[in-house]
Amino acid sequence: MISLARRALDPKHRLHTPLQRPPPGKQRLKSRHPFVPAAQQLLSSAEDLGLSAAHWTNHMWSTEWQNNSSRLCDFITDADPNPPGMSLARTAWVRLNRLRTGVGRFRSDMHKWGLAPSPRCECGATEQTADHVINACPIHRPPRGVLGLKRLDEDTITWLMTSCPEI
Repeated sequence: MISLARRALDPKHRLHTPLQRPPPGKQRLKSRHPFVPAAQQLLSSAEDLGLSAAHWTNHMWSTEWQNNSSRLCDFITDADPNPPGMSLARTAWVRLNRLRTGVGRFRSDMHKWGLAPSPRCECGATEQTADHVINACPIHRPPRGVLGLKRLDEDTITWLMTSCPEI
């Protein structure tokens, strides 16, 4: 959006007039973010930082990622559009992301959804969750635990492709 806002600074651009002199009165599409106020805010924040559109986008994405409390931040340290493991085969990639997010076909989730008779793990634990599989399960635990899922070493990749449970 910032690149569109910057292009609209050109007097020949169709959005130049609305960007320079927003129409007075009621804003359209109240439930959404109208272009003009959003573009003005983006342009002023980019100017304040003195960054190009591409650098501004990367800066904002990195800042938001660092301030995020998602469990993904434990596994993916850099705000990169291509996180580690993206080149894996689809089944391994899906399993990896289910473990990273903690949402998947774990017995605890399947039981909540009415698709499993019990939340118990095959190892005897009361509940099979992503945390249990990663950290404690003697049957399904990845060979290097959390560290292996962060670094994606060869043993962990092999485990994801062959030994990882259907999660």
